[in-house]
Amino acid sequence: MGRESALESLEAILVFVVPLIFLIPLYAFGLLTEVSGNYVSYTIYIVCSIALTKYKARSLGEMGLTHKGLLSSLGLSGISVLAPFLRLIFSDLKLSPDVSSSTDVAHGLFYFTFGGFGQEILFRGLILFSFHRWKGWKIALLVSSVLFGLMHVRQGIAGVIGTILIGAYWGGVALKTRNIIGTSIAHGLFNFLFAFLLAS
Repeated sequence: MGRESALESLEAILVFVVPLIFLIPLYAFGLLTEVSGNYVSYTIYIVCSIALTKYKARSLGEMGLTHKGLLSSLGLSGISVLAPFLRLIFSDLKLSPDVSSSTDVAHGLFYFTFGGFGQEILFRGLILFSFHRWKGWKIALLVSSVLFGLMHVRQGIAGVIGTILIGAYWGGVALKTRNIIGTSIAHGLFNFLFAFLLAS
């Protein structure tokens, strides 16, 4: 059982790393833009995470895709969105000047739905739960949160640290509720509001 869980955790890491190995050179040579690269990477993450889960004869509920624990997941995940909403209300945030067309809005909605779900199914649904079965909740939370932070390295060290912290919170929610739907929605709101719609 331990060896099987270790292998499953290694495979979960490979689902994260292997696409990056192929996508980074495509970015470097200009063959992929940020938008097209995100579509490709999130599609790979969603498809491979679900495929690996099914290959291991696990249900989607074992990666948090279930109605069980949904209300708790929504409530606890919603707490993480309160601070940004309060910042929006009480600060000088305004509509980003980049929002100028229906294409921009569609791109932002992509980040809300596809981006939030794609990252949650990989980092919380696949990596977190596979490491939890192998090494317990502490290692699972550490590994999934650090990898999640490193994926956001383009935001600089402060962005990586902030992403690790919010990833740890969402990981805690996922472990407590055994549900990633709430974290996916909260993640999507973060992406839509602060990566697309609003500017300081």
